[in-house]
Amino acid sequence: MRLLSEEASSAAHGPTTAASKSYQPLSLDYLVDPYPALAQLRRSEPVFFSPELGAWIVTRYETVKSVLRDTTRFSAMIVSDPLKPMCPMAKSLIQDSEFNVPPMLVNNDPPSHTRYRKFFSEPLQRPRLLALEPFIRETVGRYLDRMEQAQRPADLIQALTWDVPALVLFKLLGVPKEDVPKVKAWADSRVVLTWGWPTDEEQIRLAKGAVDYYRYAATLVQKKAENPTDDYLSDLIRLRNNDDGVMSLMEITGTAFNLLFAGHETTSSASSSLFLSLLRNRDIWDAVCRRELPLASVVEEGLRYEAPVHAWRRKAKEDVVLDGVTVPAGSRLLLVFGAANRDEDVFEDPDSFDPTRKNVQQHVAFGSAPHFCLGAPLARLEIQIMLEQLSQRFRTLRLVDGQELEYVPNTAMRALRRLMVTW
Repeated sequence: MRLLSEEASSAAHGPTTAASKSYQPLSLDYLVDPYPALAQLRRSEPVFFSPELGAWIVTRYETVKSVLRDTTRFSAMIVSDPLKPMCPMAKSLIQDSEFNVPPMLVNNDPPSHTRYRKFFSEPLQRPRLLALEPFIRETVGRYLDRMEQAQRPADLIQALTWDVPALVLFKLLGVPKEDVPKVKAWADSRVVLTWGWPTDEEQIRLAKGAVDYYRYAATLVQKKAENPTDDYLSDLIRLRNNDDGVMSLMEITGTAFNLLFAGHETTSSASSSLFLSLLRNRDIWDAVCRRELPLASVVEEGLRYEAPVHAWRRKAKEDVVLDGVTVPAGSRLLLVFGAANRDEDVFEDPDSFDPTRKNVQQHVAFGSAPHFCLGAPLARLEIQIMLEQLSQRFRTLRLVDGQELEYVPNTAMRALRRLMVTW
């Protein structure tokens, strides 16, 4: 039963430099505000080896994009592998279960990736997404009603941005809304298991959760196979047409397992970060409330300024030279989207939140090239509707003074745990 394409390499090695010593992606200071450190690294050593992660860190925009575009020299197969090698007990929990998620979309390469992307994108067309808009608007409105009636201060993440993207995704997939809390908890755990550095005890607990998560996805797909309804998973079942040569139920289950995580986690994070950025820039928030700025541009700048996927992985298939540094074949790379999106060679005054910048859509928050996020249009729609309604109804919204921001400790997802606001 597959979990890893290969073991995370604790034996990976490279030159130790000043950047190697200073880069601490799981430190509290970095998690709260990584951008000053990344700016310094991008200027001094844009590509360097991190002994802590066993990976080469890539920070310049053009270099990140070139790696994402180059599927000949760089593989995506390691994207979903746990960053920390799994302890024997955690590994056995996975191996002794029915867990089986083959490489398909984010962690796959052409030509296999091309086949999967064509199949899974076919039902995910504009009409299917636009049909969700009334549900999104109704759901956001309902959550804002509750927030309006609740005591102040409120946690904006719990009040709005935590549940709404999950409810929208579950509507798309045909999942009962009462399952939101447990699936969100599984998703939060998966961030730490895959991209964090959990203890052995934590790995064992999280591995149990991953198995439960997979079983849930398998049961859901089986129910859709027996009784298709009007949703995306049922569309896939119909497209499959009982032919394993087209796509097997196991493969659809694997995609459901990944969508139940990726389809809402990044949207939750992106919307939470956007509201934090806006409320820290009062003039811009007020301009949004007065409708003096295009909301779509505000959303795009939010994605650039605080990319929900902070960093993503690739593996070098051969010796490559990146920014003058030779990276050996077999090396793991961490492409830091958060650094690329604030590259001063591409974005003028990159540390300023400016929705009027001309190249606001040039960010790599959704990746690039063959692996560009399939769910980007839906994420943009959800975030814009949340922004539209929140700014209409809570014009005096402001951050609670003195709060300490806490992020999920991992290298990939920029996931804020709590955002206290009042009005």
